[in-house]
Amino acid sequence: MSWLSDTKRQQMLALIAAGHSDSHIQRETGISCGTVARYRTGNAPPPPRTTAGDSECRNGHPYPENLRTDKNGWHHCAECHRAKSRRWRARNPMPAQPDDTAILRAVQGDPPDRLTPRERTEAIRQLTGRGLSVTVIAAQLRCHRNTVKRARKRIREAA
Repeated sequence: MSWLSDTKRQQMLALIAAGHSDSHIQRETGISCGTVARYRTGNAPPPPRTTAGDSECRNGHPYPENLRTDKNGWHHCAECHRAKSRRWRARNPMPAQPDDTAILRAVQGDPPDRLTPRERTEAIRQLTGRGLSVTVIAAQLRCHRNTVKRARKRIREAA
């Protein structure tokens, strides 16, 4: 659900008060007829809740020690964010550990039919440590050269 800007909302309410039809208001403002009808009948959604001037978040965590701002300027409660992350990790456990036998076979030149991304990355890490080129590694693992380049880039960034 997207929220209407204050100017669009005021413009729409003025047109409703003037007695214009929903389709006319849609043409003038770009707001859907359904939204106009909801506002006309009084079933409009509440305006978005802001954190400006609040002393705590909606779950009771105190501001400003829990107030964080992301790169887009949105405010959120750090404690609520941590709790949400914990709940997500509980529902989505980490995948199983990579198969060491598959990695060993891939490094020795006989990769299985299908390597998981983690297994492929570990094989690329080991082959890069041996000083092999991107082309040789790609041929040995039966993957594209760009796959090897991307994996090497991720390995360098992680180091």
